[in-house]
Parts: sequence; C-alpha cells; structure tokens
Amino acid sequence: MTQAERCGVLLVDKPEGPTSHDVVGFVRWVLNEKQVGHCGTLDPLASGLLVVCVGGATRLVPYLSAVDKVYRARFGLGRATTTADREGETIAEVAVAPAQVVAAADVLKDMCGALELPPPAYSAVKLEGRPAHARARRGEVLALPPRPMELRSATEIEVGEDAIDASCAVSKGTYIRSLAEELGRRVGLPAHLAALRRTACGSLGLVDPRTVPVGVSARLPDLAGAPPKYRLGLAGAESRDAMRARLEAALLALGEVLPFPVRRLDEAEADAFRGLLHGRGVDAAALPEVAPTLAEGQDRAARQALWFRDALVVVRLDGPLWRPEKMIHAAAAAPVTPS
Repeated sequence: MTQAERCGVLLVDKPEGPTSHDVVGFVRWVLNEKQVGHCGTLDPLASGLLVVCVGGATRLVPYLSAVDKVYRARFGLGRATTTADREGETIAEVAVAPAQVVAAADVLKDMCGALELPPPAYSAVKLEGRPAHARARRGEVLALPPRPMELRSATEIEVGEDAIDASCAVSKGTYIRSLAEELGRRVGLPAHLAALRRTACGSLGLVDPRTVPVGVSARLPDLAGAPPKYRLGLAGAESRDAMRARLEAALLALGEVLPFPVRRLDEAEADAFRGLLHGRGVDAAALPEVAPTLAEGQDRAARQALWFRDALVVVRLDGPLWRPEKMIHAAAAAPVTPS
C-alpha cells in the first residue's frame, strides 16, 4: 500500500502512561504518514479505545469526535486529589463506611441525565488561549465555568470496599473526572477517578477484532519538567516494516466508521449526483431522510455520505438542498459479490 492510497481509520487500544498525542506520533512514525489524527483525547492514566484517522480520513475527525463514548470507570471514595485522579496530591481524605459505598452506587444512577459541571482544573480546556492544566501546574487556582455534560447511563455497577465500578455512557465533552467529583459532592465524601478504560466511541468498540493493542516497550529517561515518555510497540511485530504491515491490515474503510448512512453509488447514480463533486447542491427529495447527527464545530444536522468511484462526499441537509460538506478523495470499496 502506497502512502497516497492510505486512507482509513484505526481502532487502537491505548495503554496507560502515554498520551493520545504519543500514540498518534507512533502511528505517524510507523506508517511514515504526516496526516494522522485522533478522535477524542484519552488522559495518560486512561486506557482503551482511541480512534485514529490516517491520510484523507483525518477530514472525518469532526464526525467521529462528536459521538457518545462508553467508559468502564472506577470511582474512588474517601480521597480527593488536585487532579481528580489517583495520581494527584491528596487534598482531603476520610474513612469510608460500607453503607456509604452502597449509597454512592444509588447516587450515581440518580445522576443520569443532563448535568452542568466544571471541567477538571487539570484538563485541556483553554483559558485565555492556554490549556488549563498548564496554568494549574504553575500553581494558579482555577475556577472553570460549568459546561453541559450528560451521563446517559450507568450500568454493570460493582460495589467495592472504598470504590464503585460502572460502565458509563456519556455525551461528547463529558469529563469522567468531573462525574467523580460530583458524585463525591452528592454523597458528602471526597472522591476521585481511580481508573478509566474507554470501551466504545459511537458504534466503534474494543470488541472489534481489528482493534490494535499498542503496548509500552520501555519508559524513556525522564527529563526535568517534562512529562514521562515511552517507547511504544506492537506485540509480535519487532521491526518497523512488520508494524507497518500490521497497521495497514487493520485500517477500516471510511464507509465502516461514519455515524450516519453511507451509500455506494452505481454508475447511473454517480452521474446524477456528480454536481456534488463541484460544490453544487441537490434537491432534498433526491436522497432519503436521515436522523440529525453532531459534528464537532458544526450544528446538529441531517447528514449522509455518498461514495463515488474515487471520492466520498458527506452531504448536509440545508433547507431544500443537500449540500456537500466534506469531500475525501478515496477509492470506493469493491462491491460485495454474492456467493
């Protein structure tokens, strides 16, 4: 596969330790590909699904980033930290009774729905053009304004000695550390996020057999004032060529990942809709109705994608017309031949 032909999406199982940016850098190095981007940051202490776009597929990031996420989270009770996770400095600590842990599980269920919560001070939220975590590490006391978040569901809850584990489905922009702090506030206990693993982004999940587990092969020497750095790798693939082959084989086609319908056009349909390739709209009645979806930086709107022979066009319903919103030059997948 040549660099020009590389256009797809990787489902990466990120380990604890590296940043999402580190994983993107690893994929960029393995594939010798400049265009690589991820669809939703995972904190260094979090593991799990990181959706990574390669080549022209990076233009799909706004759609793949805006979907709901599912996490397996551990909410630690009895301790609060500066970072709202297990590695921060302790700022409050109390003993926890078993009855309080059981009660916290019920409170978590009651939290389902729309919420207005402040993001953690140690987060990538920008304040006056600078990430909040950079200012917090300089000792600034930050009061971030609340923002909309939503806990859609909390299921598979397990009660431990001083923690509860739950599978949490959340809207885009929901910080699980903020949920941990809110849980503590509601039960009257210090609380923090003790562990986090992302299991799904929209319809994409770790259960997909094409998921690629990225591992930490070594921790690099620490540099003063810099976060930890790691050497990453793929189990069973020692050389860069072997890792490249592994990643190329795992690339998902564009039509498999989008959170709205994708229609492969036959020759006659392609001729009828060719104006879209030149920026022209088509009548709303020419395409089926679809449910509205979100896109990062865009309003909620009805969207679908049309796959021409050598281009994928995302169209958005705008009044009486379907208008082209994104175009990615990529060959359509070969049609499936009935057996």
